[in-house]
Amino acid sequence: MMPKRYRLPLVLLTLGLVPPVSGAVDLQYEQISDQGGVVDIRHAGDGSGRLFLVEQPGRVRVLVDGAEADLPFLDITARVRSGGERGLLSLAFAPDYAESGLFYTWYTNRDSDTVLSRFSVSDDPDRADPDSEQILLTVPQPQTNHNGGQLQFGPDGYLYLGIGDGGGAGDPLDQGQDPGTLLGSLIRIDVDPAHGGYAIPEGNPLVGQSGRDETWAWGLRNPWRIAFDTLTGDLYIADVGQGSFEEINVQGALDGGGQNYGWNRMEGSNCYQDDCDPTGLVLPVGGYSHAHGCSVTGGVVYRGQAYPDLHGTYLFGDYCSGRVWGLSRSGQGWNQAILDDSGFSILTWGTGEDGSVYLSASGVGVFRVSDGTQTEEPPFTINPGLNDAWYFASTDGQGFFINVFPNRQELFLAWFTFDTERPDEDVSAVLGEPGHRWLTAIGNYRGGRADLEVSLTRGGVFDQAVPQPETTPAGTISLAFSGCNSAMVTYVLPSLGLSGQVPIRRVTEDNVALCEALSLP
Repeated sequence: MMPKRYRLPLVLLTLGLVPPVSGAVDLQYEQISDQGGVVDIRHAGDGSGRLFLVEQPGRVRVLVDGAEADLPFLDITARVRSGGERGLLSLAFAPDYAESGLFYTWYTNRDSDTVLSRFSVSDDPDRADPDSEQILLTVPQPQTNHNGGQLQFGPDGYLYLGIGDGGGAGDPLDQGQDPGTLLGSLIRIDVDPAHGGYAIPEGNPLVGQSGRDETWAWGLRNPWRIAFDTLTGDLYIADVGQGSFEEINVQGALDGGGQNYGWNRMEGSNCYQDDCDPTGLVLPVGGYSHAHGCSVTGGVVYRGQAYPDLHGTYLFGDYCSGRVWGLSRSGQGWNQAILDDSGFSILTWGTGEDGSVYLSASGVGVFRVSDGTQTEEPPFTINPGLNDAWYFASTDGQGFFINVFPNRQELFLAWFTFDTERPDEDVSAVLGEPGHRWLTAIGNYRGGRADLEVSLTRGGVFDQAVPQPETTPAGTISLAFSGCNSAMVTYVLPSLGLSGQVPIRRVTEDNVALCEALSLP
């Protein structure tokens, strides 16, 4: 299929919510697929550059080098009840998909319940094994609408899922304000296969309290699409409104869980129930009234480098009007403006492995979005702006130091941890005590990847020349950076009997601006 380019008029309109986004943009659309019912757009994060298109009836198609494969990646149409707001609604690849071959789906089954399942890829990388399904969670749905929802792996490695309130106008069963149900909520679970099904992450807000342990936040009507900012870790939740307002909620990366986003006491920033009390509720940072649309379709944060005026902007749209908005931070506040009237019934948004942005238009196809003439995204390259302390949120007491030496094209990494048993409170920790553990690694890098040789040192004492420490090879570590604030660490340490993958991010963002500047072509 020859690509089509759509040039549509720019509309800039301040909604009275916040000042408009600074800078003019020129949104254009290049058609990459004529599949008109795509409800989720994903990449596998495995370096293949493939794009996966999720179709509501129950198929997932794969684009390889821009061309659609002859056979679908996955076909579970016989298990899916599709129509209206039901069907195969989302797909998420495990953070270690390149190694594990595992991915997750959210769909409406033949009994009209929604199901979270785990699948694995087959020997053919472009075909999944449909018989590998392991059902992890089933959520009964009292109505045919508001089935949610989108799967997203967070920077902490856990799986997040937005689930609708069960349907019916006005949330007749008051599910949104009931922490005892998963309906009307955002859940966070640990789907590491080592747990069999799934486990509850430490820190989920309702553990040991009244409510479901899986719940991370609640007070949502129908969070059709959610998205993490790959640079900051902030979570954007686009919640479809009832009859008057659409809303965008943002949960900061350091906020933790336990938010109540207000439905059905509030719709947007306005009372839905008479004389509502907003005390303790988290109100949206953006949104619009039904004078400008009827159903919000979130949305992705653009973190590519080809279109600097869009960098850091959350792009979202409306299913009915086709308007496209941009939302971005401005100091302690937010800027929002209409960027375009697309003319599309926007079903979903997605990003490619290179940072490109895509949207799906109902009945038309899938488009790559650009600010002006289409430009290829430059690949991310390792640079000294990555020099920093890094961590994996799920492993307290561990961290990484990264140093880049551009003159030698080398990267040094130190992975440190401490014994799990802490010393007595009146005992001061001294550098070099037996409780400290270090792995050091160094090697060459190219583009966004570094391959390192690991050394294990024993017998050394800090600030003493003797005895001479013993250094032995321990294995290998590779780092694959997807940007200035995210990387995947893959380690194989035979001498220690350890192997695996962990996603890491910076402890602070002080050097992010430097990294981004050095990344520009």
